[in-house]
Amino acid sequence: MTSSDYGAGRLYEITYLGTSPDPDVRTVEAGEVAAVIEHAGEHGMQVLVRPYTRPDDQSETDGGAL
Repeated sequence: MTSSDYGAGRLYEITYLGTSPDPDVRTVEAGEVAAVIEHAGEHGMQVLVRPYTRPDDQSETDGGAL
């Protein structure tokens, strides 16, 4: 997969909430979010969905300031 493939679709970070001290975190494409939520609901799990920002994108959005 190339970097242009990542630009084609928005990515989201999915955090599976539960009793574990280390939650399971995954990154999925926008088209997969609904399926993740449905699957979690079917199994009584809660998920937190947030837009994913790649670390290399942050320097572009904050002007590169440290």
